[in-house]
Amino acid sequence: MRITALLLLALTALTSAVSYHGYKVVSVTPRTTAEAQVLQNAVQQLQLEQWTHPQSLGVPVDVLVPPSLAYVFLSGLRARHIPVQVKITDVQAIIDEQAATRTVSQSLPRAFDHTEYHSLDEIYSILDGVEADFGSLVSSYIAGTTYEGRDIRVAKVSSGGGDTRPVVWIDCGIHAREWITPAFCQYFLDQLTSGYGSNSDVTALLDTYDFHIMPVTNPDGYEFTWSDDRLWRKNRVPNDGGCHGVDLNRNFDAAFGETGASGNPCSDTYYGTSAFSEKETQTVRDALGALGDRVVMYYNMHSYSQLWMFPYGYNYDLPANYDEQNRVAGVGVAALEAVHGTPYEYGPIASTIYIASGSSVDWVYDSAGVQYSYTIELRDQGSWGFLLPADQILPTGEETFAGVVAAINAI
Repeated sequence: MRITALLLLALTALTSAVSYHGYKVVSVTPRTTAEAQVLQNAVQQLQLEQWTHPQSLGVPVDVLVPPSLAYVFLSGLRARHIPVQVKITDVQAIIDEQAATRTVSQSLPRAFDHTEYHSLDEIYSILDGVEADFGSLVSSYIAGTTYEGRDIRVAKVSSGGGDTRPVVWIDCGIHAREWITPAFCQYFLDQLTSGYGSNSDVTALLDTYDFHIMPVTNPDGYEFTWSDDRLWRKNRVPNDGGCHGVDLNRNFDAAFGETGASGNPCSDTYYGTSAFSEKETQTVRDALGALGDRVVMYYNMHSYSQLWMFPYGYNYDLPANYDEQNRVAGVGVAALEAVHGTPYEYGPIASTIYIASGSSVDWVYDSAGVQYSYTIELRDQGSWGFLLPADQILPTGEETFAGVVAAINAI
């Protein structure tokens, strides 16, 4: 059997460049402000990467720890009797195991497959297949291109209406390592296309709304997680000082460059040289702008932590329509939880997860005028984190689809 160059790349990806052998994901649960300060000091002094940033005491904080610092970090916490648990003992072992289980194929897929994650080329091939198979129901357009010249594509799903219907926008994959989000966008697209005409709820939905779905907002970064660094977060634009990448979800013009973002070009939360400095964020801005006031609901998908959130992220102020956004989020969470019993919390970004300036959700609400603007942190709560196994794609898609549809129907 002949193995194509693309397949060979997929099989060798994640094993050749950045290695996470011996890296641990450690969950720390500070119970007092003093313990939280001890943890924060250790993270800063040892220059560790904090994966979660809960607002409340008694909630676990996940930290990525290299093998050279594991002993000093763990022993320091244990000496102060701060609860600590090693959730993942060897990050690279999980990366290698998941890479080894991917199905060998000689050709790019042209149909949905929710049993494994897909590369950028595979995702775009699926979009081509869906467009060909479903005719006038689905059309895709290239909304922009990245620094490295990759297309940023959007799938438009519409049963008619002559571009006059209200629009629901969903974008996924703005943070490269969060693979479950492009997988969710594919699942959502699958449910719309397969359900129209056969499922009364989906048919009613598509006879009321058009959907614009951007499955990979950060193509350069996403591809980099397949070829070089599975845990890469940002895009791949070169920065001064030899570092690469801007955190695209800190690059929108919503309190740009303020709290919750970094001016350090090497930081994972680097906000860039100016608001909308990046081709990816310009693409989202321009595509939404072209749709104008037709956009009634916006979703920016992330992982992980199981949270359903809305503005504001850049401060603790509440949006003018707080009661309404909170009500609709509650409807969505109730429907989501009813599918598999997966617990979610909901509320404003700043008080639910952390302060973050320059996010798409805040800009969409403030400047694009979209009254229902949400960000959802998908599964899980840290057992796998960014390395969510492929066997959780389907249940994640099922429950999140139910939640999003319920929220749309609630407005």
